[in-house]
This record gives sequence, C-alpha cells and structure tokens, in this order.
Amino acid sequence: MAALAVLIFLGACGSLWLDAKDGGDAAFWWPNGLILSALLLNRRNKWPIIFGIGYVTNVLAHLYMHDTVFLSLTLPACDMLEVAIASYPFANITRDAVRFSRPRELARLCVVGGILAPAISAVFAVAIFQMQSPVPQNFGLHWFFSNTLGTIIVTPIVLSLLDGEVAALFRRNRLLELTGLLVLLFLLPLAIFRYTHLPIFFTVFPPLLLLVVRLGMGGGVVGVCSIAAFCTMVVARGGGAVVHGFELSWQKQVFLVQVLLASAVLCVALVAVVLNERRLLEQAARKSEQLYRLLAENSRDIIVLTDLEHRREYLSPAVQWMMGWDPKELLGGTYQKNIVHPDDIPSMTATLDALKAGEPSKTLSYRCRKKDGEYIWMEANISLYCDRITGEPIGYVNVVRNISERKAAEEKLQDAYLALEALASVDALTGAANRRQFDESLSQEWRRAARTGSPLSLLLLDVDHFKLYNDFYGHLQGDQCLRQIARVALDMIQRPGDLVGRFGGEEFAIILPETSCEAAVGLAERIRSLVAEQGVQHAGSQHGLVTVSIGCSTMNPEPHTNQNLLIEAADQALYEAKRNGRNRPGSSGRQGCRHDGISDGRRHPRSIHRIIRPRP
Repeated sequence: MAALAVLIFLGACGSLWLDAKDGGDAAFWWPNGLILSALLLNRRNKWPIIFGIGYVTNVLAHLYMHDTVFLSLTLPACDMLEVAIASYPFANITRDAVRFSRPRELARLCVVGGILAPAISAVFAVAIFQMQSPVPQNFGLHWFFSNTLGTIIVTPIVLSLLDGEVAALFRRNRLLELTGLLVLLFLLPLAIFRYTHLPIFFTVFPPLLLLVVRLGMGGGVVGVCSIAAFCTMVVARGGGAVVHGFELSWQKQVFLVQVLLASAVLCVALVAVVLNERRLLEQAARKSEQLYRLLAENSRDIIVLTDLEHRREYLSPAVQWMMGWDPKELLGGTYQKNIVHPDDIPSMTATLDALKAGEPSKTLSYRCRKKDGEYIWMEANISLYCDRITGEPIGYVNVVRNISERKAAEEKLQDAYLALEALASVDALTGAANRRQFDESLSQEWRRAARTGSPLSLLLLDVDHFKLYNDFYGHLQGDQCLRQIARVALDMIQRPGDLVGRFGGEEFAIILPETSCEAAVGLAERIRSLVAEQGVQHAGSQHGLVTVSIGCSTMNPEPHTNQNLLIEAADQALYEAKRNGRNRPGSSGRQGCRHDGISDGRRHPRSIHRIIRPRP
C-alpha cells in the first residue's frame, strides 16, 4: 500500500507539472490506471483502503502543485468516481479470473474503463472547474484522452507484471527465446526513434506481435514496456521521428508516445485474446477427443464411423476381441464385402437409405461374420452424424453389440412357447388334440369348405363297452387301451389338414377336409380293423376283444351354417353302428349312404342308404 501511495503521488505530480508547463494540456494521467490495477489485484475487503489511499495521495499531489483547496478536494473525487465506475464490471469476478487475454474482460476494460468512466469523470471535472474559474480550452477532451490512455496502458501492464504472467517467461526454457525477441524489439525502435526522421512507428508492431504469438500476453507486455522505456528516453533527449517529423512541443510528444503505447497494448491484448481463445478451443477439442477415445476404446460395444458411401473411417478396438478383426483390416471396406450375411444385406441397405432420407436413428439386427468365418448375431443402433458448421450429413455412426446370447435365449423361449402351445392343444393322456383344439380346427375347416365348396368329413370313434373294460382291468389299463387306440388313429392320418382329437371320455373324433363319404367310410373301416387286430383282450365284450364303433358323416357346408350339423350327423351314425351290434362303422352323407356292417370275420357288411342334408 505504501508503494502504491508513492507511485500515485509521483504520477499525479508529474502529470500536473506537465499540465502547468503546457498551459493546461494534460500530457498524461496514469494514477487512475494504477488505482484500478490495485483494486483488481486485491480482495474486495481491501478496496475501501485503496480508494482512500488513491483519494488522499491525489489531494496531496494537487496541494503540492499549488492547486486551490477547492480543486484539490473535488478533482480527485472525480478521479475516484472514474475508478469506481471502471472497477464496477469486475466487482463480482475473482482475482484469478481477471485476465485481459480473455475477450469479456478486455471488452469491459475498453468500453467501461477506457470510454464510459473517463467520459463521466470529464463531465463532472468540467462542471467543478466552472465553479471557480473559466474552463481552459479543450479541458474536457484533454481530461478524457489522458485518463483513457492512462487506464488502457497501465492497467493491463501492471496486472501482467504483478500477477505471474511475466514472471513465467523468465524460466530457463523460455529465457533464451525471450532474450532474442527483446533484442530484435530493441534494435527496431532504436533505428526508428534515433536514426530516422520518418514517422514509421508502425514498424514496431510486427516484432511485438511475434512476441505475443511466441510468449503470450506476458511477452507482449514486456515488449510494450521496452518500447515505452526506449521511446521515453529518446523523446526526453529531444530526438527521434516524433520531434523532427511533427514539430510538436515536448508535452505533446509525450502525449503522442502514449497513443503509440496504448495502440501497442491494445494490439497485444487483442492478439492474446485470439490466441487464448484458440488455445481454449484446442484444449476443449483435445479433452473431448480424449474423452470420446476413452469411451470408445473401453466400450464393450463396437463403434463404427462410415462416410455416406458406407466406407469405414473408424472402428473401436472392441472389434478385435469380439470378432477377431484388427481395426486396420476393416478400414476402407463396406458392409457388403464379407462382413454382413448376404441374406441381411437388403435390410441393412434399406435401413441406411431410410436414414439418409431423413428418418431418425434406427435399430437393426443382422448376422455378422467373424474373422474365423463364424456368423454371430449383432444389433446395430445407426444414425447420421452431421458437419458441425454446415449441418449437412457426412456419414453414419454405428454402435454395434453382440446379441448372440440374447438370440439363443429368444430361440429357447420360442421353442418353449411352441412346446407350451402344443401342450395346451394336445390331450395329455392320448397325444391326440384336445377338445379346444378340435373345436377350433373344425370351425376353421368348416368355413374353408363353405368357401371352396369342397366336402368335409368327420369320424366319431367310440370304444365298445369301455366302462366294463375299466371294471374288469382297472383304470390304468383302461388308459393304456385309450392310448393304443389313439396311436392307431394317428398312424392312419396322412395329410397335414387331418386331425385326430379326443372328443370326450372314450370317444375320439377325426376331421377329414376335402374327403368324400366313400373315402371317409373306407378310412373308418381300416381304423376299426386295425383296432381289432391289436388283439387286446376284453372279457366284457361279446367279441372277446377291444373293438370300436365309428360314426361317419360327410357334408358340403354352405355359408352361414353351423359345424354342429356335421357333429350331429356323425353322432347319429355312431348311434346306428352301436344299435346294429357295435364293432362296425356307420355313415351318413349329403350325397352318400350310411353303411352298417360287422367286420369280425364271420358276417359280411350290409348297407343302408340315407341322405343327410344340413339345416341352416
């Protein structure tokens, strides 16, 4: 704080002395820049002390330079108002965050600290001056420009010198480069200000910008300080292009040097802003790349990037342990070549075309070939990715995972479902279709026959004297008897549309689509004969063997009729067969005849004809 007070006092005294020497033209005013720098370098709880030091030292400087007490007390208040306005945008920013190599901080300094604050303080200064004496010519403009130049020059330089940016340049690995660039920067101003009378000040900017590019904001500040020291020394001796090129007073030469220094500081800051933004973008890009690479290389899914022509541009390492391929082996290839199963290529092509046409991301399951030739099931989540600038699609991103285990589980589940469905439609005892399956099949075949005009036949099979069989041999033997009869019937069924079902108890039903009355009766006779040939003993039967009676009905269904007509007709035929002595078929048909016969080897079948017509 003591050093700050001394610097402010000396700067104010020097400026007021130059102002008095040139009849009111203030050559420079750097104290406000020093106070603003001190505020930005310290915590907020010290700001009142810094404002107090700034005001008191300014008052003492004005009194020392023989200003009136009124002006000595009021004009420093205008300076403190200017500093307060300039520091306001930085009040909520932490000390470490204030860097003029950042665009927002530089804009705040230039707009608020370099334009708005000096303009407001100049208005108050002119009003105060008018209260005591006539205002000197251009007093307000000189106040504004001197304060603006002082703030823009001093504040960035002090912050860089005292906040570590310059100190970092003097590390051993940067010292040689810094020395070489400073020598270059020293020789060029020497030639300009000492040995030429031409106003070619702009030639100091290329080496100064080179310093910024190579060493950052700190290097540029060191360069500006070197130029400031050299120019001040040359101008103070009355030489250089400033004197001979413009024929200005000494004070105005100093003012012109300040314009040069302010321009240099702004150039340094602007280039530092551009470089800093580029560095931040590069850091963000590297961080993003590292993050995405970390995710891609450690993901168990395969990540594939392709162009719009489906040529692979990137594959994650997971492709090696999952499929055996080295990523380099697959780069440049397409999915059509030896990777996707030929049967799945059309679906893959259709999916990619749909995405290219504007549809959102799609999921596709397909078979993919491993390096050893084995195909495995894969699931791909595919989407378009676009150029960040133009927004135009430039390729596909494909996240692929192995779903072979899931597919195997799905196949097992499907097999289990089919097995369960079969169990739900099959009679557990005999293996024939159960009653629910029989009813559904009969209804379906009835509608089909009505639609096509084809005949539909039905056989109803009943075990003769089955109750007595159970009484003689027990229910377990009875169950075995039913299984044998069902096996005979099932073995006789040849066509896919035929169905053997357990109708109830010891009764079975056989659906025969597109079967005439004669063919149905013939099949019934063969089943009856095969059952008798099994030779299963039945002491309760007059034949001494297990036999069956069969009722056969055939109809040509008409639309809007009921399949129960066919069942009723078969049931009547079965009743006739039982009434006529059992162990024989009985039939009824729309065009055919009902046959009652005994096929026991001793009697010949006899025939009775009866026409059965379905009722609506």
